[in-house]
Amino acid sequence: MANLQFVRSAALRLLIAASAVPLASCANKSTAKTPEANPPAKSNAPTGTPATTPPIGGYSINDSNFLELGYRRDWTAFPYVGKRQKLQLVEPAGDMVLSLDTGSTVTGLESSNGAMRWANELATPLTRFVGLNRDGEKILASSESELFVLSATNGDVQARQGFSRVVNTAPVVFGNLAIYGTTTGHVLAQRTDLGVTGWTFLLRGAIDFKPVLVGSLQGGDATIGAISQAGQYVFLSVKSGRPLGRGEIFGGLDSNPIAAQGLMIAAGRDQSLWGLRTDGSVAWRIRCDQPLTRQPSTDGKTVWSQLGTEGLSAVDATSGKVLWSNRVVEGTVIGIRAGNLVVWNGSLVLLLDKDRGDIIRSYVVPQTVNMFTDKFEDGNLFAVSDGGVVVRFVPRT
Repeated sequence: MANLQFVRSAALRLLIAASAVPLASCANKSTAKTPEANPPAKSNAPTGTPATTPPIGGYSINDSNFLELGYRRDWTAFPYVGKRQKLQLVEPAGDMVLSLDTGSTVTGLESSNGAMRWANELATPLTRFVGLNRDGEKILASSESELFVLSATNGDVQARQGFSRVVNTAPVVFGNLAIYGTTTGHVLAQRTDLGVTGWTFLLRGAIDFKPVLVGSLQGGDATIGAISQAGQYVFLSVKSGRPLGRGEIFGGLDSNPIAAQGLMIAAGRDQSLWGLRTDGSVAWRIRCDQPLTRQPSTDGKTVWSQLGTEGLSAVDATSGKVLWSNRVVEGTVIGIRAGNLVVWNGSLVLLLDKDRGDIIRSYVVPQTVNMFTDKFEDGNLFAVSDGGVVVRFVPRT
């Protein structure tokens, strides 16, 4: 197997060379439904120039629409995607953009122009990977059973570290620790410098969604929170795994917990949005009329989350007060552009007024499986096509 991986890696290099609990309720009034998109924006280019660039790699992007949203296209890139495989992860990582296909090939793209720096096939299509992280000059590629440590310069495998348990989430990287949720309910801290388990802490039920850093502690330590699918949650010292607080909500999650104002924010299947303090107590809870399945997001002060049939809503992270709701909008806030919210719902990208939630623009983006930013406020915007093409947009000046 090692020889086969060496041959595959060599072939890929040749390819590159050749190319508290106040309650707020969500009334059951009307089903949230995203409105029809605006017609395509008119091009500002000279007469006769199409608004939509001819398909590159089979991916058509209407550049005029993105200009209306506040972005211009920077580059289009083609990470390695094996035959009959799909792109499953794309992660901005400093001067690189990392990708991973379902065949277990990791690609490093140059952030400056999208050119391929390297690609390396790590395992087989049967290997399930859960995360890609940049740690200085190392790339951490996490599969269920082992951690691959790659060189950021050329993609060579520098180390392979086995896990003591099957991991189930992307890790939180803090110093020399990579902290995962596992199928057995353990929060597991892997020592990436030594290749051994640093500590574990057991919850009831599998942990399917990524733990989250919640706040700082003395001595360069920090607090990390995790929630199991049985509803148990815990706050731990990152360095030692010592429990700081714990509790239980009434169900599991369908999205990653987030952190704001010293709280862990969780959108639960129990039809509630929770604000949880690090001592284990509940700061606030918003009851809704449906399980919460969309990923919430935050700028550190305000939380944006789907609140059942109330639609996309803004919530004060400290008090849990609902600031506004828009019942006709579904989606996740992926960033802020020029003071307005950028929302992606899987087919539409929308621009909303940050203070009121009113729709400013909305456009259909066909063939797109993912859209995200590398920085929440005025960051670069990435669109990933169903064919594995990656387009980066930069804020329009």
